[in-house]
Order: sequence, then C-alpha cells, then structure tokens
Amino acid sequence: MAVTNRWAVRDVATASFFDIETGKLKVKIDTLKMSNIENTAETVYAVGGSGNPKLVGFSGGRSARFVLQDALFSNEMLGMLLGNEVTSSAKNVIKNEVCVVNGDTATLTYTPASSGTLVSVNLLHADGTVGKAYEYIASAPASDSYTVSGKTISFASGEVPDQSKIIVYYETAASPDTKEIRASSDKFAGSFKLVLDVLVRDYHLQKDFAAQITVDNAKIEDNWNLNMQPDGEPSALDIPMEALKPADSHDLYVMRIYDEDDLA
Repeated sequence: MAVTNRWAVRDVATASFFDIETGKLKVKIDTLKMSNIENTAETVYAVGGSGNPKLVGFSGGRSARFVLQDALFSNEMLGMLLGNEVTSSAKNVIKNEVCVVNGDTATLTYTPASSGTLVSVNLLHADGTVGKAYEYIASAPASDSYTVSGKTISFASGEVPDQSKIIVYYETAASPDTKEIRASSDKFAGSFKLVLDVLVRDYHLQKDFAAQITVDNAKIEDNWNLNMQPDGEPSALDIPMEALKPADSHDLYVMRIYDEDDLA
C-alpha cells in the first residue's frame, strides 16, 4: 500500500536516547505529555529603490528545537540533564522526627549512623515552634545536654518533663540501592542521538502510518525546573534540546513515514 502523503497527527511520540559514541540506548521515555519540534531560520533582505521595498531575501541560521515534556521523572534522564551518572550505593540520609520524652528518655525510630552527636536536638513547643537546643555529651547527661545509646536519647534527671516533645534531626544509613543524582558546578548536559516514534493518520484512507524522526546530534539544554507543590497538576519534566549539525551531514533531523505492514 502507498504511504500517506496527507496526514494529521494527534499523538505524542515515544523518545529514545542513544549514546553517540557507543550507539547504546541510554533512556527510553514512553510517558511524554508533549513532543514538539520548533523549526526556525533567519531571513535578511536587500532593500532599496523608491519606497524602499524588499528586493532579495537571504536565508540562513536554520535551527530545529525539540521540546519534550515527561509526565514522570526518571533518574537516568535527570542524570543526563545534569551531566552526571546516577550512582547506587549505601548513603547516610538525614531524618527528622518528633519524639515524646518519658522518664528522661526518648526513642528514635531508626538507628543513628554513628555514635555520638546527632545533627540537632531541640525542645518542641506546643505551637510547633522550635525551642531550647540540647548539646551532646559523652558522659552522663548534665543540664542542657543529652547522651545517645542506640536509638535511645537520655537527658539529665528532670531536665525535660514527661510528655514533652522534642524534635530530633539525625543521620541514618539508607540501603545500598539508594540512588544519588548530583548537580555539579562543572558538569553540564551532553549530546545524544534522539529517535522519536509517533503515529500519523492518512486523510484519505483514515489509516495509521508510523513516523520516525531521527536527530543524530541532539544537544540537551541545561535549563529545567523541578516544581514541588501540593495542589494543581503534578510536576512534569521539561527536556529542551537543540538539533546540531552532524559532522558528516547537513541534516539536522530526518523524518521517515512508513507502513508497518510492509516491513520486511
């Protein structure tokens, strides 16, 4: 069957990113909310004569900008946007919790990562404001101090009345599968081969055809946001890119429309 010449599109693409050097897949995204292409160029004109009309136009500076928006955040995509590899290893994280003091002691939910001082121990007022700070002491607790043994925080006798609340910040160990994503001052997003796959529908036959857009050198830009708020739409990940001219071609991108029924 002949491939479509007039078509409409009302779908979002699936995006696949490949390492330019190795050709291996880095990330596949099939949860995009938007996959747009913005084609621009510059045109300047020779003008002159009576009325100063435009006489000749010169075009240049062609560019193709790709703007993807993912409904989900993936660790690998964030790593690519930041120019850093995502690592997995056991790391300490800071936990905070409110504990109730009884009998001059309070019990933490998790075990502190190391013996000794915690990040912060404070009295917590009834209105939620932070009060007096307590300092770590290795020996028996004295006034304005605390000791730690395992998950137990101890105060001097009568220092903190029963049923008082304290807010405690402390480091505890997370599992070896903990993912670490770094934003470094000397690392930036790189370039990747981008393949976009989407369906288009033929005007005459109302049949769907496959369209594939290939960008051999897509430079990921470094400006993006991570919004955290309790209302409105969930935060989405914007992935802005600019198509760069490959070393061996003038093509910024190539679009191929084909019939999947005719594949070999």
